[in-house]
Amino acid sequence: MSGREFCAPDNSNHPKWKSWDVFKWRVLSEKMGGGRAYLQAYKDGWVVYNKFRIKDAAEQYRIPPAMLGCVAWAEVGGKPDGIKRPVFQGRTLQRTLAGRPVKFGKPPEETSVGAVSIQLRVASKELGIPIELLSYSDRMNLIACLETDTFNLNVVALHLKNLILYDYPGTDTSNLTDEQFIVAGSRYNRGIERALNEFINSIKLSPGSQGRQFSEYGRRMLEHRDHILMLLEKV
Repeated sequence: MSGREFCAPDNSNHPKWKSWDVFKWRVLSEKMGGGRAYLQAYKDGWVVYNKFRIKDAAEQYRIPPAMLGCVAWAEVGGKPDGIKRPVFQGRTLQRTLAGRPVKFGKPPEETSVGAVSIQLRVASKELGIPIELLSYSDRMNLIACLETDTFNLNVVALHLKNLILYDYPGTDTSNLTDEQFIVAGSRYNRGIERALNEFINSIKLSPGSQGRQFSEYGRRMLEHRDHILMLLEKV
């Protein structure tokens, strides 16, 4: 393998979410084995399959296993896993042909990759390497590693820990209040651009209020937490 090697080979992954899965989810009714129930069954199955990896990564980075499980449950499924690498390659080609940053669409380093989607730039930062220092070969190697469940979960767990500490420095990252749980989850979805008080105010807003959407991802995580805890303990 040329370039940096970010992980050891690992083929013990949960089956990927494919275009056929999207078809069954979007087109077929639940009576025909599709619909929302099909997507949720995939999400549940992914978490159960990776429950020990989720617990190990959470323990290593001292975050609640339910938090990592909730993010995984939210992110897996949806877009086919197989299109993420071609999207990165297409964006890279577009930038190369243009000879400069493109005006439309996301830059290649902002492509989300892995079953538990995380931006390539964010993953690189968490590994201590600015994305600008990674060659194209390095970036492809990093994508390949993020396509493995173990590496993917470990990088996501590290990122979640750092998101907690961004707003609550010095806190016990393994023992969070509901507010901290929601804020860190929301930041996973929305980044660090907004101030902490915007998320806290968002949590308190009534449904339908402007700004409530800022904390929606984290609030959904909290709603699913008991379900995720059950999956993590499933025999």
